Amino acid sequence: MLGPLGCLFVGMGLILFLLLYLKLHPFLSLIISGLVVAIISDRIPLVDAVGTVGSGFAGMMGQIGILLVMASIIGKCLVESGAADRIIRSLSRLFGKSREEYAFLSSSFFLSMPVFFDTVFYLLAPLVRISFARRKKDYVLLLCAATAGGVVTHALVPPTPGPIIVSQTLGVSLSSTFLIGLLVSLVPAFLGGILYARLMNSRITVDPLPFYGMTSKELEEIAARDEKELPSLFLSLTPIVFPIILIALSTIAPMLELSGSIVDLVKVVGDKDTAFLIGAAAAVLLVVRQKRIHLREVFKSLEPAIIEGTVIAFVCCGGGAFGNSLAKSGVGELIATAASDWGFSLLFLSFITAALIRIAQGSATVAMITTAGIIAPTLALLDLPFHPAYLVGAIGFGATTTSWMNDSGFWIVSRLAGLTESETLKIWTVQLTIIAVIGFIWVWILTMILPFK
Repeated sequence: MLGPLGCLFVGMGLILFLLLYLKLHPFLSLIISGLVVAIISDRIPLVDAVGTVGSGFAGMMGQIGILLVMASIIGKCLVESGAADRIIRSLSRLFGKSREEYAFLSSSFFLSMPVFFDTVFYLLAPLVRISFARRKKDYVLLLCAATAGGVVTHALVPPTPGPIIVSQTLGVSLSSTFLIGLLVSLVPAFLGGILYARLMNSRITVDPLPFYGMTSKELEEIAARDEKELPSLFLSLTPIVFPIILIALSTIAPMLELSGSIVDLVKVVGDKDTAFLIGAAAAVLLVVRQKRIHLREVFKSLEPAIIEGTVIAFVCCGGGAFGNSLAKSGVGELIATAASDWGFSLLFLSFITAALIRIAQGSATVAMITTAGIIAPTLALLDLPFHPAYLVGAIGFGATTTSWMNDSGFWIVSRLAGLTESETLKIWTVQLTIIAVIGFIWVWILTMILPFK
């Protein structure tokens, strides 16, 4: 039986061997690796090994299962109805031809403040595909731009849960967290979403895998439609904006101190599954309106998207099973304790602790909450030379780094973007690591030149 560190090394080595060498399907690779970790861990009773994998899988499925299938339906309908193409053409006119990367960066940056990054990427993925089908180049540039802004604000700017909980744990006001979070987000988002994206785009050429059962050639044919055949911008945005508004209302409602049936209604319609179900319904009706076909035909055309969404959900939940085994083996606790004993400055300690916990168990939010709990007691003993909201930034960037196979976000980006596992590691994992390091350096610089003490 192995301790936490041994479990981490065995789990990492096994999953890389199964995925990259044996080319085993990601779902099977993740489940097998999670089961092996649970069996060899000295903290997980042998009789609980299968249950640990199962609970991790079930917990993740409860979070994203319905959401992914609904997002698949929305994505397919946006493409088939021409709505995705209408949005891309409008963005091209706004930012200039062949500058859609700025539109994707700014969209993900602002939309991921009230909504989880995964949710935003579900909606941006089909737009990236259509933009690529139109340009026939720069796929990596468009993809990196669509992810960079979202991963930064998701971890640093309220009202997403991670920075809210961290700020409350550290005793920092939400207004300070919001304003300083915006300040520390801008530079890493731009460097990661534009400069890094251009560098990787010049070095890596990606031919994305089929999207919701549609090949690149079919997407190009859709992108070649006459503009008169496309829906209006308002109707095109409805399936995307409506779910985001509902989810944002649900997030903001507790801050407004509402009560009674209004709160209950907001919670029901603002639940991510309900919101995306409503968005899917709007997307289906848009296809009916544009193509003048019966609902039965639309539902039949959606079968490939539903199947693909289900497969993506199973792969992501396999990542949840693997991550749960690592967490139960005590990897996060070991790393947190070791990091706190290394004698680093509080700012760097916040960053490195969050980074190590994130790498060990996969969830950025869990890494942020765990690190905040470790750091909080120290604040009462120190007189910080900078505003404590900068610690929220350091923790957020630490929790952003090195997304790999135990992170559901890795598989969501991999599958929706049509990347292989090795391509996802080269593009997505490296991008997040660079953003995290640049972000921490930027936070450190700001604490010296704008301490706001």
